[in-house]
Parts: sequence; C-alpha cells; structure tokens
Amino acid sequence: MDVFADADTQRAAHQAFKLGYDNGGFVADEVERVLDQLDIKSMCGLVYGSGFEAQPDLLERIESRLPLLGNRPIVVRNLKRPRQFFMLLDALHISHPDISFSPLDDTAGWLQKHAGGSGGTHVMQAPSGVAPQHGHYFQRAMPGEPVSVLFLADGQQIKVIGFNQQWVAPSAGMPYRYGGVVGHAELAASVKQQLILAAQKLTSAVGLRGLNSLDAVIDGERVWVLEINPRLSSTFDLYQSKDCNLFEWHVRACTTGLAGMTEALPIPKIAKARQVVYAPYDLVLPAEFAWPEWVADIPMPNSTIAADNPVCTVLAEADNATAAQALVLSRKAIIEDLIKTLKR
Repeated sequence: MDVFADADTQRAAHQAFKLGYDNGGFVADEVERVLDQLDIKSMCGLVYGSGFEAQPDLLERIESRLPLLGNRPIVVRNLKRPRQFFMLLDALHISHPDISFSPLDDTAGWLQKHAGGSGGTHVMQAPSGVAPQHGHYFQRAMPGEPVSVLFLADGQQIKVIGFNQQWVAPSAGMPYRYGGVVGHAELAASVKQQLILAAQKLTSAVGLRGLNSLDAVIDGERVWVLEINPRLSSTFDLYQSKDCNLFEWHVRACTTGLAGMTEALPIPKIAKARQVVYAPYDLVLPAEFAWPEWVADIPMPNSTIAADNPVCTVLAEADNATAAQALVLSRKAIIEDLIKTLKR
C-alpha cells in the first residue's frame, strides 16, 4: 500500500494498492478499504514506513485488525508530541536545539516545524508575533550538517546499522525539502558515540522496536538531536543487500527480540547514496521514456507529475561516502537534463 505505487513497487509486489494522501496524511478510509480486500488472516502482521507519524489513530485502527510489526501507536504518538519529546530529551540529558511554543518577537534563526511532518517540506521560517499552530513548534536553527543513525531495537537493546549524512533540495516555498542521503558517513568517533548513546537512552525509555532512525545536526563534535523516526526509514535501503536482509531483522527484532542473536549483521561495506529528483514543472512521462538502470521509484507510464513533486530516486554506490555522494549528484543532473526534453 503506497501513495505512489510506482512501477518497480508493482513489479516487486504480489499485490499493490495506491493510496490517497491529503493534508499531510493518508486517506484513512482508503487504507481500511484496502485491508477489507485482503486475506489478512494469512498475514503475520503489517510493517509501516513514513506517513503515519501524524496519524497514530490510523495505526490503532490497523492494529485492531492485525498485528503491527513495529512500534506501538502510543509510542509513535508520544514521540511526535513535541512538548513530551523534548522534555524526555531533557530528562535523559540529550542535547537538542532550543524550542518554543510562544510567540517570537525576533524570529531570526528560528524555524517552524510540524511534529508529524516528514521529508522536510513542513520546515519553514518561523512567523513573528504568533504562537505556533496546533501540532507545530518553533525550533532554533543550528549550524552544521544533518546526520542520522539507523538502528535495530527490541525494546531494551539496540544494534547500530549505520551512520548517514543528508542534504536538502530547496525550492522557493520549501527551503528544507529532503534531497538525498548517503550511508557509511564519515563521522568523528565521538559523534558516533553520542548518537549511539542517545538511541540507546531513548530505546530504554520508551521501548523502541524494529528499525528506527535518529536525526541530528552536528557541528564539529557537537551533536543536537532533532527527532526520532519510530518506524522503518528509507535509509534502511542503504544497507540492505542479498546477504543482509534488514527487513527480516526488523521482523525478528519486533517479534523475538535481539537476545540470542549472536550472529553479526553482515552489513555491506560499500557506501550507497540516494537522491530524489523533483519535477521542475508539470510534466507527463511518456511510456517510452528511457530510464537508466540506476533509477528507482519509477512512475508508471504516462504518469502526470505536478511541479515540485518527486519524479524518481537516483541510486549510486562507491567505496566511500564522498565518492558515492558525488556520483549520485552527477546522475541527478543527467535525469534533470532528460526531463528538460519533455517540456512542451
């Protein structure tokens, strides 16, 4: 079940269903209509990814039908309540940027965020003289680079999968829109240790399960935690391989836990990068469009894509993160040049 239900998803799935997405969330009735069509008695559970952070109530409706292989809705709800989350960080002595729920006289250096938002499209310059809307909060912008750590958890213990570095693809109305990510990020040992400690503290405090990711900003060896994504993250694809089935490990961590898992995770050493390509204007992708082999999330033939919406994802891999990022950005430019040929 997916908002895009792109061509490669449909090839990989036994059944694929396209869902409506409106006002920052799934159309709940459509999700339930799809579940009505499925033989859920034959399923061991449902694994969910992004999009549910703002809809823990929908997760509860799903959980009443079949088990969730991931964090419970109450965990998602509490971690996406900004007052509770940042109070928890304070109680656990985890550094984070200053936040505010009061009107700001001087908004220089302050951002407004939506607690359940994803993809960076919800991050804006904070307005002056008004309190944040319900579900939003103000956060001080910190200097540095956005990074994350992907980890497995079983409610008590964690296993680190990898450290990642992100970058943005800004547009006129979305200055912090997600651009891309590279795995095996070259971070200082002290930074890695701070990220690991924060992930472990949060897991122990709220009982995180399965694959999760922790987002932060780093400046030198200083680390400020931004948020935790208590669900399957797109960064897991950076470490998934034929020999390292992270999806299986996610299910195992949610069901039997990490205790007794003495085998080492065979995490691939190669660095992978991913870059989203956005439509520069409204376009229609013809059926004969020649996609390179290093492209994923390919739209169905003759799809209409509105300006600023995702077109596809560009893939790259190399011996290290720096080389992988350079390659994925060069491939992004190739796709953008191909798209320009479609402009009428």
